Amino acid sequence: MDLNEIKNKLQSAYDEKNAAFFLKNSPLAKNVTGVRVPYLRRLAKEIIKGDVKDFLDNYIIETHEEFLLKGIVIGSSKFSLEEKFAYLEKFVPEIYDWSGCDVVLSSFKFKDNELGRVYDFILKYRYSKNEYETRFMIVMLFKFLKEDYLDKIKEILETENFDKYYTQMAAAWLISVMFVKYKDYTLLYLNNNSLNDFTYNKALQKIMESLRVTKEDKELVKKMKRK
Repeated sequence: MDLNEIKNKLQSAYDEKNAAFFLKNSPLAKNVTGVRVPYLRRLAKEIIKGDVKDFLDNYIIETHEEFLLKGIVIGSSKFSLEEKFAYLEKFVPEIYDWSGCDVVLSSFKFKDNELGRVYDFILKYRYSKNEYETRFMIVMLFKFLKEDYLDKIKEILETENFDKYYTQMAAAWLISVMFVKYKDYTLLYLNNNSLNDFTYNKALQKIMESLRVTKEDKELVKKMKRK
């Protein structure tokens, strides 16, 4: 499948209603065409069967969905970790809204013996002044919600530059999922942390909104809210 064919497929999948809906949740997205994410994932699988490097190196990005497609292809490709890192180093600084992190990162799968290298790679964005580079790192930490990494995640959550809306929301989301998987550990952290009030209270809110948290635990968390 050549580059023009990819462009034509995306144009044929234009969805005006979905574009309007998407913009309500992602107002910073540029040139939205409403092509649905499941379609982008299917198209990415087709691209991966062909000349992936030609697509990544030469395809001209004109829409938000094309940007997402590029990220999905990087994550879904059969490249080595080092090759993926090389493309991510160019891709991550271009992210300009939350979906560029969240949709793309759901395409990345790593083996347990690769996690150490991935962790070292994402740490370079820990102190970034770019809100979405930092969100990229935080959302990537979902893949590290394992006992061996809990202390490291807790330490990262204490990073002082998590002071922008989309980094704070990502941190709150991460804490809520950590609570679901490791309740006792997360409760200890919530009772002794230096999170700003917004992130802390938003984490509690997300825990209370979770369908995987018991009514009793929600009542407990509700009482922990800061005023």
